[in-house]
Amino acid sequence: MPKTTVERIPDEAIVFRGGRNRPEDIQRAIGTHPSGITGISVECAVELSVAELGLAIPHGQVGLTTVGKVRSEGGDVIRTSGRSLNHATLTGLTPEIPNPSRT
Repeated sequence: MPKTTVERIPDEAIVFRGGRNRPEDIQRAIGTHPSGITGISVECAVELSVAELGLAIPHGQVGLTTVGKVRSEGGDVIRTSGRSLNHATLTGLTPEIPNPSRT
């Protein structure tokens, strides 16, 4: 069986996610992509501006980081198919959910 080559997205690539991106929003959004990768849907690119990446996002609020920051926290961003050529799946991180008795 031939090995599948996964594109390594550079650390400086922008990771762009639509919505409020609160821990409970992230938890609710976690799913398994048809490729088998579990995580959350993001847009990700090096060569595009934030405005260009935002064209694929229908939300009025967004969150931004870099692939390098995701990796430094123990996660990764993997190129996966989606609505745009810049679609990827952020995987390997768990949202921090505050103690409900402290809010």
